[in-house]
This record gives sequence, C-alpha cells and structure tokens, in this order.
Amino acid sequence: MENKKGYKVFKFESDVRWTQARECTISASGKPELAVSSPPEFKGTPGLWSPEDMFVASINVCTLMTFLAYSHHKNLVLVGYECSVEGALEYSNGKYRFTEITLHPRLTLKSQEDAERAREILLDAHNNCLISNSILAQVKIVPDFQVAFSAT
Repeated sequence: MENKKGYKVFKFESDVRWTQARECTISASGKPELAVSSPPEFKGTPGLWSPEDMFVASINVCTLMTFLAYSHHKNLVLVGYECSVEGALEYSNGKYRFTEITLHPRLTLKSQEDAERAREILLDAHNNCLISNSILAQVKIVPDFQVAFSAT
C-alpha cells in the first residue's frame, strides 16, 4: 500500500483482552502474549508491564534499531550497546502526558575514531527515530561512548 505521494504505508495491528481488575493481555498474530496492567501509581499490578513502560521502552528500542540500521549502512562495528530511558509523566492542563523522555545510551566501540563516527550516527538515528518523531514529548539523548581495549 502506498500513500498519495507514493511512499509505502505500513500497518501494525494488535488486540487487547481484559482479564481482571486493571489487567489485560496484548496479542498480535505470530507473537507471544504480553500481560499488561496499569502502573502501581494508578492502582495497577506491580511486576507487570504498563502502557507507560511500553511507551518509553518503544522509544528506547526504536532508537537502537534505527542506530543499528544506520551503523550497518556506514560499516560501523559495534562492540556493545546498552541504554536506559526515563520518561517524565506530568499532570498539565487537566491531563497526564509525557513531557520529556531521556535516553542514556552507553556504546562500546573498537577505537576512538569509531566513537566519533558513532556519535554522528547516533545523533542521526535519534533525530530519525519514527517513534520519537510521532509524539509530543521532548526526547533528549545523553550518550556515553567507550572504547573497548583489547589485550595485545
């Protein structure tokens, strides 16, 4: 399927089924079910994923996947990548909404030259993450680059 300008349109589908109290399951064809609840802050079940958890996680994962695609195209070899994310959910103008998402990626690379290239690629990936570009909240990135030392 294409839009009016000839670009591909992708559709993603899922289903939810209420199970009890403030809990449900999410399912999609060919994927495992996921138990979900309101967060404990909103009378949900501790230990289950919440929509809020999944929202900030989706930004984190999208940034990584975009970075990996860009790194592949630019022949950057990655030694390691870990990233924590924090989302600020605030009550403003009569509604709760995420106002800021901050990513803290920690990248390990083979050399200082790779670290410098990775910084550019990461910022490009951050600016082109389709999830970040689809929301109102400000998404910031605070990267930390490390060089892997090998025994010689």
